[in-house]
Amino acid sequence: MTNPSTPHRGPKSRFAAIRPEPRQVDGGKFEAIIDQRVAASPGRKFVVCVAGLNRFRRINHLLGYRGGDLAMQELSRRIASFPYAVAPACHLGGDEFALLLECRTRRSAADAAEKLIEWLGRPLVVHGHEFYMTVSVGLAMYPASGSDGASLLRRASGAMLDAKKRSGNSVEWSRAVDSSPHEEAFRLESALHRAIERQELSLRFQPEVDRDGQVKAVEALLVWNSAELGHVDTETFIRLAEETGIITPIGEWVLREACRQVAQWSSTGREAICVAVNVSPQQFASPDFVATVKRILEESGIHGERLELEVTESCILADIEQSARRMAELRKLGVRIAIDDFGVGYSPLAYLHRLPLDKIKVDRSFVRQIAQPGGTLPVVHTITVLAHHRGLQVVAEGVETEEEFELVHAARCDLVQGFYVGLPLSAKEISALLSDRKSFAQYAVAASTWHY
Repeated sequence: MTNPSTPHRGPKSRFAAIRPEPRQVDGGKFEAIIDQRVAASPGRKFVVCVAGLNRFRRINHLLGYRGGDLAMQELSRRIASFPYAVAPACHLGGDEFALLLECRTRRSAADAAEKLIEWLGRPLVVHGHEFYMTVSVGLAMYPASGSDGASLLRRASGAMLDAKKRSGNSVEWSRAVDSSPHEEAFRLESALHRAIERQELSLRFQPEVDRDGQVKAVEALLVWNSAELGHVDTETFIRLAEETGIITPIGEWVLREACRQVAQWSSTGREAICVAVNVSPQQFASPDFVATVKRILEESGIHGERLELEVTESCILADIEQSARRMAELRKLGVRIAIDDFGVGYSPLAYLHRLPLDKIKVDRSFVRQIAQPGGTLPVVHTITVLAHHRGLQVVAEGVETEEEFELVHAARCDLVQGFYVGLPLSAKEISALLSDRKSFAQYAVAASTWHY
């Protein structure tokens, strides 16, 4: 959704440690540094970063070339003293620079790239004029994007040019060894087939909390940190898994692992809690799905009421009568049923009375607009009133601000989920939360501190 790795963070204080004598090398020397690193530690991941300054010429136009030279000197000093770099910086010429980053996952490299954008984006004062630079950043990871300095630098530069097409502060990754999109998809699919046996999948758990910050349930979120590809975006590999049919064994693994974790929490005296697991349409449509759920519950030794299955509207509406029968069978096991992403693309209120449900989760798109003038507050309130009339709990998804938090409660939503009240946590962190029986607010952390 392997444990998520922590990126290289550089010095403790934010950008506090600056090298006393910033150094720069030319492109040839920089390639040689990369080649030396490859030879010293074959296969050990690192990232080549190429940064291009956007619209630098405007400084030359406004202040002349002497002013432009002063601005470039200051930016060169910043680049050379960037605390996340692990080798001398390289001035490729013009407004382009290259850095070597000690990053072993795509997430940690992207985090460092964002820090670089911030580092270079501080106000630049030349001849009394203040400028703000935006930066386009290209990243290439060894060995996925190349096996030598020349190829890695070339591919990072190409990625930087792709980033420039988006304008502003943007980051792009290079393609793996000049592969075509079809080759990349094949490589991703091959790695995904081996993800379970290599133990590369793991779960994070995002709480659902009430107004007082008390955790009432957790949703299991799947993470894939590939030994070959690094962190892989969840939406990307889930979509691929559904297209190729791999989603069924992956979904079963998630279900088994989530139930195992609930059993472990219970065995250590932690407060009993319900875990929610997303179910794909292919899983739900499988004739032996109910039998699989029953077997996993028996293997883990947990009561069915500790498991909640989240299905989407599209999954249900494919065959609403069959869906209702399957839900009824699951309810006989004690399993709770929730509709995820409620209200997207359909007229969902019409079928609520036909399904044996326990909970609906209002889609984040409604929450995102709830604070806007003429926004979705009346819609969310109507959904909540109708759901309560049916005896259903209502969860507001994607709550990210205090105002959204207050408004979804004003709309009478029972529970809240989102970065404002808590990010996805490890099983160990959830265990501590349940053990201490404290408000989740004491454990919530800023979104910017959560890393894979």
